[in-house]
Amino acid sequence: MDVNDNAPEWTMVPFPYLSVVSASASPNSLVYKLQARDGDEGVNGEVEYFLSDGGDGRFEVDRKNGHVRTTGLPLQRDREYLLTVVAADRQGSRSPPAIVSVIAGPRAPQFTNVSYTISIPENTPEGQPFLVTPAVSFQKQPVTYSLLINPSSLFSIQPETGEICLTRTIDYESDQHRYLLLVRASENQDSLSSAAEVRVIITDENDCVPEFLQSIYSKDGVPETVTTATSLLQGKSVDLHINAP
Repeated sequence: MDVNDNAPEWTMVPFPYLSVVSASASPNSLVYKLQARDGDEGVNGEVEYFLSDGGDGRFEVDRKNGHVRTTGLPLQRDREYLLTVVAADRQGSRSPPAIVSVIAGPRAPQFTNVSYTISIPENTPEGQPFLVTPAVSFQKQPVTYSLLINPSSLFSIQPETGEICLTRTIDYESDQHRYLLLVRASENQDSLSSAAEVRVIITDENDCVPEFLQSIYSKDGVPETVTTATSLLQGKSVDLHINAP
């Protein structure tokens, strides 16, 4: 028999949990879908959903499917409603509370991540996308992407897709190793916009060939009786690679 040793865990994405609703929405309009997973089996793994606080009676949560809907009470245009919700299994194990933010009106696009961090090798070709920073439009409108912070104009972003690439190749030995970018997602002629940080870390590649310090090495006066494997001189080479021993 399965033991009830797991509490429900929220699985909604992206985070934070944001939504919109029309200020003139009719009663029972769908606003958000809660979703949680419980690692237990059978009855112990069945999850129910509850609205524990917030919303001023304007919203309700279906216990079985987690759908957040309007109750029909009037909504104040452009007001943000913060709903505190909880998921629980049949044995009473509860999830941590989650906050769902609902605005009764338009809302700026939401990136799929709060921030992004990526490592790329120094030999990444210019013009080759290495990261996509998609954002969701709550109004179902096209989103345009741009770079608000772009160190040395080293990066470019595809306005329609949010794909980021290099504008030139990078040399680990002479360029910076870490870059901070700020990406903006906007819609409706920039009237609604949001931003997300992107951290790019450049990793080293062994792309330097060792070079001898001299082009010719010679030694005079070597006796004819010298045996095989006898050390006669030492040639020195230097590796410009930063991690070379």
